[in-house]
Formats: sequence, C-alpha cells, structure tokens
Amino acid sequence: MRAMAGAMAGAAAMASPLRGRVRGAKALALAERARHRASASSSSSSSSSSSSSASDAAAAATADGAASWERFYRVHSGKDASSSSSSSSSAPRAASVRAFKDRHYLRREFADLMPASVLADPSAWVPPLTPSSLPPPETSSEDHKVILELGCGVGNSAFPLMRANLNLFVHACDCSPTAIASLVANPEYDARRCHAFVADLSEEDAPLRGVIGDASVDAVTGVFFFSALDAATFRRVVGECRRALKPGGVVLFRDYSVDDVKNGGRARGTRGKGGKGGTRGGGEGEGEGGDGDAGGLDLTPGENIGGDAWVRPDGTLAVFTDETAVTEAFHSAGFTGECWTVTHEVVNRKLGVTIVRSFLQGRFVK
Repeated sequence: MRAMAGAMAGAAAMASPLRGRVRGAKALALAERARHRASASSSSSSSSSSSSSASDAAAAATADGAASWERFYRVHSGKDASSSSSSSSSAPRAASVRAFKDRHYLRREFADLMPASVLADPSAWVPPLTPSSLPPPETSSEDHKVILELGCGVGNSAFPLMRANLNLFVHACDCSPTAIASLVANPEYDARRCHAFVADLSEEDAPLRGVIGDASVDAVTGVFFFSALDAATFRRVVGECRRALKPGGVVLFRDYSVDDVKNGGRARGTRGKGGKGGTRGGGEGEGEGGDGDAGGLDLTPGENIGGDAWVRPDGTLAVFTDETAVTEAFHSAGFTGECWTVTHEVVNRKLGVTIVRSFLQGRFVK
C-alpha cells in the first residue's frame, strides 16, 4: 500500500507541470503522460509482485510454524531437535524448558480475568499452585471463567493467571508437543484447572472444533501468538476466536508493534549510561531483551521476508503489526473493541544501555 501510495503521489507531481505546458506542445504532453502511465503501471506491478512474494513467504513460514516451534522447544528442553517428538521418552521435565519468563504483569493487563482482591493490588506476590492442597475451582463463583489460551508454550502466561484466580479453567493449546509435555509435567499443573493439548491453528478454518465447543469460553488469550501468523491465517484464527467465545466474551492479547525497535534494525530508542530503568505502560518479563550499545546494536530478529515480517534463525515467524491492521481484522469479524501501544524499557546494566520496546495490547468483545 505504501509503494502504491508513493506511485500515486509521483503521478500527481509529474502530471501537474504537464498541464501547464503551452498548447503548441500538446503532443509532447500527451506522450509524456502516456510514458508516465506506463511507468506507474510498471511500478504498481512491481509493488504488487513484491507484496505477493512477501505474503507467500509469510504463509510458508506459518505453515512450517509447528515444526519450527517444536524444534525451538526441543532445543530449550535439552533434547535433540532432530529426533522424533512422538516418542514417549521425548517429554521433557518442566524445569528444563526456560525459554521465557513468567508473565506476572498479566494480572494487571488482563483485568477481565482477575478477582477484585488481585485488581486491588496486582503486584502483590502470589504463591505457586499446590494442587494437592487446593479445592477445585468454584464454578458458581463470580470469578469463575473458562479461558482458551492460544500458543500457551510451557505455561508462562497460564500459570500466573491460574495462581492469581483459583477459579479459572484454562484450555491451553500449542503446536509443540514438547511444550505441552513440559506444561503438563509442571508440578503446578492441575487437571481440574487446566486442559493442555496440541493444536496447529494454521491447519484449517476451525482447527479447534471438536475440542473447544461453540460459544463455550469466556475469554481467549494470546501472548506473542498472533505475530506467528501470516495475514490470512490471522484472520482465520480471529474467526475461530469468535466461534469459541460466548456472547460478550473477550479476546485479550499482547504482541509486537510495528514501532518496536526490533522491527527497525539498529537500536532506535536506546539510551547510554545514566538512563533510568523501569517500565512505562507495559510489564515485566516479555522474554526478550537486547545486548550491545546504542552506537551499533543490531536488534533485527532474523531475515526480513518483506514489509514488517521476519523469520528468526530458528525458522519461527515474527510479524510486527499496527493498531489499525489488528483492529480492522477483529472488527471485520464482528468484534468491537480496540488495541493500543504500550512500551517497556529493557535495561542492560552491564553495558549501561536501556532499550525501549513497543508492543500492542488489545481487548476485543464478541
């Protein structure tokens, strides 16, 4: 779209002087206009071809996502990434997979899911779950909610949420069998509070049908999940969210913003020694940081495959997007609501560098 807008702007700039030529040069003006139209058409065709190529590359990365994320979790579990994940011996212990930090900030950011006591003090320490000493969730409680978490990984979002609200029930799905095996092996895992299963949401229009019933969940959560999808799959998954949600249910997510420093290559938004740390409107434990200095730090996540889409060295896809695109995708599926940008400062105290990360957060209602 940006390339097409540039071509249209170029057309206006060239056409204006042509209109001011003397009448005796009409033939020359017409020829110039014709030449410009051909050039603009060629530029538009080139832009369309480039856009199509980028879209195809993103779709291919999405299709390979299950295999890429399985390799990722096997590597972080200390397993041989090339060995079969179907073997019963391949299930890692939960403690062996530490790819990301627990996202405790979700107690504050996903307020729809929290009881009043937690909302009054979201930063208060919450003890780990001890299934053997806890009663089951109270389904009659006003705090009882059924959640579907997309791309749950090893539970870095699910466990903090379940600790904070003991009356939650979470359907946790991920495309990696190793991630799901690790989540289930976690000593905090309680089958009365969580149902973990493997599902590849890129496979078809309603990949969770048969596991998650129509209008059966109160909320769908996705934390750094939607960025692993190409645009077409993103829209299909939004449709699946709508199918699974009860009327009035919400989609809550946190993901990468197009304005994030990692989408630009060099370390924009960095400060040298002496800068203050902390967060602004975001939260701790995003699972990513940065090293180096402001003068030469390269934060690109991998290979750019066109626009704001990148393929990391491990093959996983990262699509940086903006508020308008995300909002349009949800609204076109019949949701109401909005998303907004939050920032988070990552401090490397050893190098004296502060990097400002930008994320999108959203809340959409069925």
